[in-house]
Amino acid sequence: MNDVADLIQRYCKHGDQAAFRRFYQHEAPRLWKFFLARGCDADTAYDLLSETFLRFIQTVCKNPAAPLPLLYRIALNLRIDLHRRSQHWPVNLEPEQLAAIPAPDDDPYAGEAVRKAMNTLHGDEQNLLLMRYWIGLTHAEIAQAIGLPEGTVRRQAAAALHKLRGLLEA
Repeated sequence: MNDVADLIQRYCKHGDQAAFRRFYQHEAPRLWKFFLARGCDADTAYDLLSETFLRFIQTVCKNPAAPLPLLYRIALNLRIDLHRRSQHWPVNLEPEQLAAIPAPDDDPYAGEAVRKAMNTLHGDEQNLLLMRYWIGLTHAEIAQAIGLPEGTVRRQAAAALHKLRGLLEA
């Protein structure tokens, strides 16, 4: 969806509920998958999804130019807050979810091995890999969401991917 910012602009300036609905229908499944992948059960994922969009609606019209980074910043903060309360934050990918992660055609690693390797990575590394390669956010969108320069996000994502490959080869 190339016109995400346009949809949010229409919502903020004209109260266009249909535009917001289209934005929600595009982003809610991606956020839902992110929360599930970060170890939430379905009820918790639903709660976090609802809270993310509630906070998003309350703040997006103050600066509607970059809605995706704002949405994912809110989602990450909510997930981090939940993690701080529970102190348990595994990657929880089902086999069909693991299949959605792009991998080279000759990659012999799949399924349970990827999940186990992802669980050994630091939470920030997990977030970068999930947001980049599973949800499909660009480096620029991730950079805005987590408040780091794009070059830093590129470097950290490459390092996390290299570390994951090393874990899988070991």
